[in-house]
Amino acid sequence: MKKPDFLLIIAILSLTSCEKRLITGLPQDADRPVLHVLMNENTQLKVRFAVSDSLAEGQSFKDPENAETKLYENDIFKEALKPQTIAGKKYYVSTIGVLKDKKYKVTATAPGYNPVEGSDIIPDMATVEINNQSVIGSNSDNHKLKFNFLLKNNSQEKQYYRFRILYGQNSDKTSEKKPFYIRPVNTTAVFGSGNSNQKEWFVEKAQPAGETIFYAFSTDDKPISRKMFIEVTLLTETSYRYLKSLSKAADSAGSLFSEKMIIPGNIQNGTGIVGGLSTKEFPIPNP
Repeated sequence: MKKPDFLLIIAILSLTSCEKRLITGLPQDADRPVLHVLMNENTQLKVRFAVSDSLAEGQSFKDPENAETKLYENDIFKEALKPQTIAGKKYYVSTIGVLKDKKYKVTATAPGYNPVEGSDIIPDMATVEINNQSVIGSNSDNHKLKFNFLLKNNSQEKQYYRFRILYGQNSDKTSEKKPFYIRPVNTTAVFGSGNSNQKEWFVEKAQPAGETIFYAFSTDDKPISRKMFIEVTLLTETSYRYLKSLSKAADSAGSLFSEKMIIPGNIQNGTGIVGGLSTKEFPIPNP
């Protein structure tokens, strides 16, 4: 089996916007347009538009000159995005926040390159219902906390989720939250192995419309803060396939026996993603 191409695996880190860990299987030819944005409900867009250099030489990405990016809502032009330097990288930023149940398209052009575009919707987080959330303490040295909850899909379509468990850094600063390293407990509904600690977990497959599923996670940590939250991210199928593939690629990146992965995207005439998601935090009662 082929060894993974680690240059390709880390290349997308230079395109990261709101996600901390992004990996992609980029084509190895140079001068390939790359468009990337994950659109979260009620937030402004930060679009990264770049061109891939020859990654075989260890180079990263370059910003094309005289580039233009535009935003469309339900196929109606909304605005031209303004270039802005954020953390040393060039982004194209919207003045408006995106809204649930609407489709957004982002286009990008630059002299010498074919126009690129991608589109997705913003899913409605109000269709996600969380009940019976609880945290159970343990006197044992392992799995000090166990988190349980029921999630009901109140929509008329299947849904895709990503989970994190958050805690306030201290009782006085509940707005500053950090994720636990967690593992799933006694479930086949979550993707991956329950033997490893991760900060985020994806459902194994879409949860059917109207269905309620029990989820449970455990952690070895027990913070001083008693403010804890279940963070649920509702993903479109495009965002789900993209981010779940990134997670899988990250898990196997250190293995000498893993195959190189091509991360699915939705960009015409280029690579990357324009993907929609919505996130909500649900408080957990104190143990």
